[in-house]
Amino acid sequence: MDMKLNAERIRTLREQRAWSQEHLATVAGLSARTLQRIEAGSAASPETCLALATALEVPLSVIAGAQPPADVSAGPALDKPPRATSSWLTPAVLLLCMVVGFGYAIGKDMAERDNRATADCDPDGSVCDLSRRDAGTR
Repeated sequence: MDMKLNAERIRTLREQRAWSQEHLATVAGLSARTLQRIEAGSAASPETCLALATALEVPLSVIAGAQPPADVSAGPALDKPPRATSSWLTPAVLLLCMVVGFGYAIGKDMAERDNRATADCDPDGSVCDLSRRDAGTR
C-alpha cells in the first residue's frame, strides 16, 4: 500500500539542508529517479517513506503532510541532551587499560625473577641464600 507524501515539504526540507536530489537519494538509500518521482507527486512505499523521514531527520508525519516542518537550519532537535560521561569515559577506560597492562608487565617480570631465583636453589629444597652460595664458589 503506497503512501502519498507532501512533495513540496520534502523539497523544502531538502533545500533547507542545501542538498541536491542526488544527495538526499544517496543518504536515504534510494535511487535519484525514485526521489524525482516522489517530488513530482507520486506515491511511495512505506519503506521509502521511512527512509526519507530518517534521512531528513523528521517524523514520518511531517513528510506525509500531518505536521508543519520544523526549522532545520539549527540542526536536528535532540530528544535527550548529550551525556557528560561521553567526554570522560573513553579516556578513563584507556587509562584503566594502561594501568592494568603496566601492572601485569611488572608482576610478570617479578614472577620470572622469582622463578629464576628458585631454579638456582639446591635440589634438596633448602632455602637459598644466594650471597652464601656465591661466596662459596669463589
